[in-house]
Amino acid sequence: MSRLFLLFLLYPLQCDTLETVARSQLQRFIERNCLVTSRDSNPDDQITSLLQKLEDAYWHENNIKIVLLEPDITSTESNNDVAVYPKIKQNRACLLAPFQPKPKPKVYTGPLQVPLLVHFINEHCGTFRTATGELNRIGRTRQAILDNLYEVKFPSERCKRISMPVTAGEFFSEYLSRSQPVIIEKAAANWTAMHKWTINYLRETFGERKIHVKVAPHGEFEGCEDVSRWEDHGEFHVPDTVLEQLLYPDLVVVRPATMDILFSDFLDIVVGKVNAYRTNNVSAYLEYSSIREYMAELENDIDEMAFVKRVLKRRHLNMWLSDGNTLGKLHFDPFDNLLCQLSGTKHVTLFEPYNNTRLYEAHIAEAKLGFNRQTASFRRKTLLDSTSMVMSPIDIRKPDLKRFPEFGKVARMECTIHAGDVLFMPAFWWHEVQSTPDQKEHRNMAVNYWYEPFLTKEFPCQECELDINSEYVHLLDNFPT
Repeated sequence: MSRLFLLFLLYPLQCDTLETVARSQLQRFIERNCLVTSRDSNPDDQITSLLQKLEDAYWHENNIKIVLLEPDITSTESNNDVAVYPKIKQNRACLLAPFQPKPKPKVYTGPLQVPLLVHFINEHCGTFRTATGELNRIGRTRQAILDNLYEVKFPSERCKRISMPVTAGEFFSEYLSRSQPVIIEKAAANWTAMHKWTINYLRETFGERKIHVKVAPHGEFEGCEDVSRWEDHGEFHVPDTVLEQLLYPDLVVVRPATMDILFSDFLDIVVGKVNAYRTNNVSAYLEYSSIREYMAELENDIDEMAFVKRVLKRRHLNMWLSDGNTLGKLHFDPFDNLLCQLSGTKHVTLFEPYNNTRLYEAHIAEAKLGFNRQTASFRRKTLLDSTSMVMSPIDIRKPDLKRFPEFGKVARMECTIHAGDVLFMPAFWWHEVQSTPDQKEHRNMAVNYWYEPFLTKEFPCQECELDINSEYVHLLDNFPT
């Protein structure tokens, strides 16, 4: 093989002519690419020459296509504009055919100079190139971060444990940007809530408030099971367009039953005063419950971690309270999470999110338990016309490796937090949470802060990779590479 031919394979020559795209093809193109266009089909003018130079700058980028766009003789706008049609993000939340809006371009109005056009394209295509085709500083930093994500050692390892104080810089560079879970020991130990939020205090202060709680048998919340266990599975109709997209049509995510009750009545269940619930192994759980919505006064008794709030944008603050005998089945959250333990213990089993073919990420149909409060009994009847996007079909305690063989290759991280400890759990890490009660009040209580994630991804999508959230690109300017 000649050296010239080898160089051609490594560095292919760029084409001197640009493809012309008909407007009727626009939708198809921007479902796959960010499209850079001119509305002039004259191959000799200045804009076309600039577009050819832009091809050289972006030939490393697989998701950018630079083309000439068929002129629109009905348009009153200039046909010489350079425009960007951002790639359409797939609506992964909806399995029915979503409405597709008419493509709207971002029209460039500045001087026709390659560096300025490159800046414009970077802004609207989410790229980080220079006019010469190299990565710019932010692009190099982004790549360095994505190349250095934390990986769990096979087959398992324990969570790293650190102590306060933790600086914002240390948190960002060592844990957040690496997507590494970590336990900050006793980070919440001095909160007022640690000694103030007793059962008696909560009953006296909030006992007459109505709250929304979840109820499940044997403390198991939101696992997957065979749809044939549900009474109406034979009559329930799933649209064909949805059914053909379900990877596991024989499974459902079991959503717990719900109750709106007085907080005092809920506390009676937690401490075991309701005999029928105790006898029938009924667990009631105040989970995903907004503190600001239900008990805003409690926020004065906790202290958001300074090393986090200087970096991340807070989205939710939740309370978690139960009798302590609960198991939250395998799922992920699309938020960076600080889980702050106030009483009892949580053991969290974590799996990294970088290869979700091994966790079999997918839409899974949902079903909701019915509950008779008088008899304290459950009924499997209500199949839902919705799907879960964050649950795994795998039961990690008894995995079906014949059906899900890739799970056998997954490494796990084991993290145990006690009262006063805080677990940083990066967004999209799969986790299963086993709670146990404290010895004094026989309950388990925690609060968690959910933040806009630093690293994000499209979901459900087994092959989609994590990337820097556009909300935080500005942080990369001062990140050491």
